[in-house]
Amino acid sequence: MAMMIRNAPAFPAAARWLRLTVCLLIALLFMPAPAQALVDQTWLSSEGLDSGSCLALAPCATLGYAIRQTSAGGTISVMDSGIYGSATIDRSVTIRSEYGQISMVTSVIINAASTDKVVFDNVAIECIAPARGIAYSFGVGVLRAGDVLLNHVSIKDCVAKTDVGAGVYMNCAINCRVTLNDSVIFNNRVGVLVAGADAMAHAKIYRSLFLSNSESGVRVIGNGNDAIMADNNLLGSPKSMDLQSGGASRSFGNNSMTSGDTPIPMSQY
Repeated sequence: MAMMIRNAPAFPAAARWLRLTVCLLIALLFMPAPAQALVDQTWLSSEGLDSGSCLALAPCATLGYAIRQTSAGGTISVMDSGIYGSATIDRSVTIRSEYGQISMVTSVIINAASTDKVVFDNVAIECIAPARGIAYSFGVGVLRAGDVLLNHVSIKDCVAKTDVGAGVYMNCAINCRVTLNDSVIFNNRVGVLVAGADAMAHAKIYRSLFLSNSESGVRVIGNGNDAIMADNNLLGSPKSMDLQSGGASRSFGNNSMTSGDTPIPMSQY
């Protein structure tokens, strides 16, 4: 009887290569995208999109996304006025306007390292956009940072009734300092609220206008927390200066205050 021999597959090697190719393609399909390198300079625009690296010709749309694309110590340039959403800053960064003082509807929490430095320069922060249902309770909130500089900024309309309602809200658990210079704080419940753990929150306020803040211009709460004042005008509030629970204020004597508590005089050198 003749022996029957089963036919072998015609292309065993080709079949193996096909299976291997399919497996590799599936693996590539589900691989995570490579991490995108952070950049030192990013741009933000109301006409932008939250994709890519936020470069000048392709700016991003929200402040939170721009921060995540910006390296520590970098700069975010705001190109035009817009609604930029709430954001958390966790690194040293500068946020400044590209052309004149630009309006940003935003609320920012600074929760960075104790050595980090954050700068807002020449921007106007607004807490409300009624047509969009936006009503933030503060403009700039500081939980932790080495230094925060607000230079030539305006902060307005932080009037939320169920929360803080402050233009600048310091609630520091560790030592932090905010310097406000050449700025306008208008139509908030409290202009600047200095609070947090005792002796941890320190504000320095120079050459600024506080106007029509419905409860107080500057409020300091807690033993050892303080505000140093020079050459400011605090007008149109029930209490220009409001010191509570051991909070202190020191003044060089050249501030205009219409009501409230009296700062401790300081000598001018």
